[in-house]
Amino acid sequence: MPDESQLEHGQDCGNQQGKDAPRSPEPVIVMSHVWKYFGPLVALQDVNVAVQAKERIVIIGPSGSGKSTMLRAINRLETVDRGSIFINGTDITKCRDSELNHVRQNLGMVFQSFNLFPHKTVLHNLTMAPIKLLHMKKSDAEDRALALLKKVGISDKANVYPSMLSGGQQQRVAIARALAMQPSIMLFDEPTSALDPEMVGEVLDVMVNLAEDGMTMCCVTHEMGFARTVADRVIFMDHGQILEMDTPDRIFNSPRHPRLRQFLDQIL
Repeated sequence: MPDESQLEHGQDCGNQQGKDAPRSPEPVIVMSHVWKYFGPLVALQDVNVAVQAKERIVIIGPSGSGKSTMLRAINRLETVDRGSIFINGTDITKCRDSELNHVRQNLGMVFQSFNLFPHKTVLHNLTMAPIKLLHMKKSDAEDRALALLKKVGISDKANVYPSMLSGGQQQRVAIARALAMQPSIMLFDEPTSALDPEMVGEVLDVMVNLAEDGMTMCCVTHEMGFARTVADRVIFMDHGQILEMDTPDRIFNSPRHPRLRQFLDQIL
């Protein structure tokens, strides 16, 4: 967790740096004393974490432990009740909607469900946001989309509709669509949980390639092999708390918290 001197450098939205500003050596994500309630339920309890540029964070834990709530809070899809969340130095808990949209251009997010527009082709799904939000020329947006489809291994699917794709292919389109906005940070909320087992590998392969390319990633997953292979740090959560945060080797081979040991005994 960063000290107070790091947090002092956070900016309000009105002072936000542009997307092309030089990368700061400070953390690109800082969650400071974050609390979230759903009625009487405490979903996040004093969460503190800092993520450096190009770092790969994997969040694990039992269902209902607050993993997805934490990830959604980073994108302010969930508002928090207490605490601060800084994205590239900007406290998104203080942003107005118009300012938040600018911050979100640096945040790509992939969900459990694919959320593709069923009445639009794959190519159109990928080009809509860059044309509308980044004001790209259609030809440039299409060139970028085709390059991304090649990157995720489905370059031959540009002109088909989502219903004609397998679940794994649809999720790869969703990843490509998020990347089309050229985010500096990618958030993955259990991206393989809705897939048939034989389709999981093809999506994880794309995510591994992104990690190898140096993308900053925060991923909620039940895929422990992925966590071991890709993560720089693994966060274990339960009842809205971060109970342990360490390297994959320490988390999986030398867990200290008894709840983590119990969790790993049940799933490994």
